[in-house]
Parts: sequence; C-alpha cells; structure tokens
Amino acid sequence: MAFFNKFATKAPAVQKSAELTGIVENLNNILNTKRQYGSFLMDFGIRDLNEYTSQDDIALAVIDEVKINIERYEPRVEVLNIRRVEDKSPFHLAFELECVVKENSQSLHMVFDSLFNNIQIEDIWR
Repeated sequence: MAFFNKFATKAPAVQKSAELTGIVENLNNILNTKRQYGSFLMDFGIRDLNEYTSQDDIALAVIDEVKINIERYEPRVEVLNIRRVEDKSPFHLAFELECVVKENSQSLHMVFDSLFNNIQIEDIWR
C-alpha cells in the first residue's frame, strides 16, 4: 500500500532545509515499502491490510502502521497525532499527520491521501 508517491506543498515560497528533505524522502521510502518486500528488515514498511473488511478497521490499521513505522524508522521526528480525514466516499482514505522535528522543535503537518496517491506538506515551519 503506497501512500507517498507525489509531493505537493501549499507554501512554495518556503525553503525546505536539507534535513526536511531527508525526512520527507525517508518517510516516502518507509511508507511506500510493502513489509517483507524491498528491504532486508522484516518489519520495515506497511503490512498487508487485506484482512480488514470495513473502512473503519482499515483506517485504524493504517494509523497504527504509519505511527509504528515512523517511530521505528524516522528518529528525527516525533509523531504527535495521526487522524483520519472524514469523507463520504467508501473508497477514499486520507489522513493528517502532525509531527515535530526533534532537532529544532518545529512543526510538520502533512496530509496524505490514499485515493489520489499524494501528500501535501503544509505550514512546514510555523
């Protein structure tokens, strides 16, 4: 299940630091890797979620998987909150991710969307 494939920012005037670029690239790698494929680490990436039948169960599983993988494989950020963005479509799952870059305590707000296969980085440095 790939979440991060295309990147967009609502604040193009904001200059991304090398650290932020590295964080986003690492998140891209982590969350686009299917567990047990593409890595020698057996617990790296998102596991198969086909066992779930309801959208609510899938959403909860995605939130857990994203949080666990970020905590395990992106030590430069602390996850503050991951929440599902409500939508009436049964095929649409989108999530907001609030993180803090540990080194400088700056907020990082991302919205990732499984239907449109993209992520938006908003208000990178508040």
